[in-house]
Amino acid sequence: MKKIILLGTLLSLFSFVYADNVVNNESNIYQSFQKFDRQYNVGMGATSGQVFNGTQGGLYNNEFLNLEVERLFDVGVWMDFSAYLNTYYTQPDDPSVIEVGMTTGSQAQFGGVNAKVGYAFPLLKNTLMVTPYLLLGRNVNLSSYTLASAPSNANLTQDYFWTVGGGARVEYRIDDTFDLYLDQSAAYNASQAPTSQGLLPNDNYQYITTIGAKFNVYKKLQLGAQTFYTNNFYTHSLTTINGQSYVPTNSIGGLVSIGLTY
Repeated sequence: MKKIILLGTLLSLFSFVYADNVVNNESNIYQSFQKFDRQYNVGMGATSGQVFNGTQGGLYNNEFLNLEVERLFDVGVWMDFSAYLNTYYTQPDDPSVIEVGMTTGSQAQFGGVNAKVGYAFPLLKNTLMVTPYLLLGRNVNLSSYTLASAPSNANLTQDYFWTVGGGARVEYRIDDTFDLYLDQSAAYNASQAPTSQGLLPNDNYQYITTIGAKFNVYKKLQLGAQTFYTNNFYTHSLTTINGQSYVPTNSIGGLVSIGLTY
């Protein structure tokens, strides 16, 4: 069964690539946007946010490395794949997880891989385009809470989220050099981390608003910049025997990138 699903996926991707190559470029309504949306890049970002346990809280800060590959096909299919990894993190100690000592981190997603697949609809020729998409990802779910609530024989490779959701992106092309976009996504992070002692999983809803820009500065060289605001809503309080745990509630961040178009 898995082989059949894999074969079907490969055939679907092949059909996209084939259709992408046979479309006449002169009639390609996406050609102007493809100068920005066929690219790969590496970026560095930083985030600052709040953690809260219902009565008190504090600030957390992190820095991360991001890799991204994006492609807008001639047939209108849009795909974006990204992978990230935190390189720095700090926050106040959480008194509810004294079992793990000073190893405190309430923001569990310090790395992961996410994919967006959608279809682009041009609204104004060569100027404005909207792309609704679906989102699927696998993100690390490793925090003070998951460590404290895990069974003694738990394997850390089980500490991850399945992330599912969707969103839409509005893109405004100024000219062949400047491109702006607004992206709004909504996702559900379903925890796969094992818990013990009747403790609940740290499932949550996540809403991200992103404003970004791309600059084609020289030949195939592209620079990027974006700012984003994130809201997290947990399905229930995360309570241990020592009290209610900190959870991230909202954050603001930014990212700069350098890459190549293709």
